[in-house]
Amino acid sequence: MTAVFVNGFDFGTTEDQVRHHFESAGRVSRVMFQGKGAALVSYNSEDDARRAVSTLAETTIDGNRRYVNVKMDEGGPSKGDRKGGKGDYGDRKGGKGGGFGGPPGPQVIVRGFDFGTTEEQVWNHFDHCGEILELRFLGEGTVVVKFASEAQASKAVDLNRSTIDGNQRYINVDFDGKGGGKGKGGKYGDGGYGGGKSGGKYGGGRY
Repeated sequence: MTAVFVNGFDFGTTEDQVRHHFESAGRVSRVMFQGKGAALVSYNSEDDARRAVSTLAETTIDGNRRYVNVKMDEGGPSKGDRKGGKGDYGDRKGGKGGGFGGPPGPQVIVRGFDFGTTEEQVWNHFDHCGEILELRFLGEGTVVVKFASEAQASKAVDLNRSTIDGNQRYINVDFDGKGGGKGKGGKYGDGGYGGGKSGGKYGGGRY
C-alpha cells in the first residue's frame, strides 16, 4: 500500500467523508486519523496515491470550509495496526520512540496556555503561520506544533507572549529540539518524547 498524508480539514470530519473525497483518485484501502484535522489515506496503487496528490490538493471535502493539503507519505508503509514496535504513525498501544511520528518538519514547543485549552484553539492560533503537519499535547499547558518548513516555524516563534483566544495567560513559544528517550505509547502510540515515561492520552512522556 501507498499512503498520502492529508491535513487541514475541519475538526469533526468523519472517516466516511474523507474516504468518499479521496476515492475520486482511486480505491481507498484505509483511512487512519492522526489526531483532529489530519489523516493517512492508503491506496493499493502508488499511481492512485500520486493522482490524489495531483488532483485533490487544495480541494475541500464535502461539508467542510477549509481546503486540504495532500502529500505523499514520507514515512513509508503505515504500521498503524500493530501493538508494538518502533513508532512512526499509528494507533498502536506500545513501542519505543525518539521524538514523535508523522512527516518530518521543524517544530516549536508551546507552553503556558490555560489548562483546558483545546487542540482546536491551539490549531487556530497557529494556523496562519503555515501548514501544520502535526499537533501533539505533552500534558496540560504544553504542546508541540510541527510545521512544513522552518520559515513557518519561525513565524510561530514570533507569537511568543501572545494569548490564545479564550485564554488569560500568554504563551511561550520556542524552537523545539527532539528528545530521544523511551516511553510507552499512548493513544497515538509514538513512544516517549524527550525521555521518561509517558503520562497519558497522547503517549508523549514527560518533557
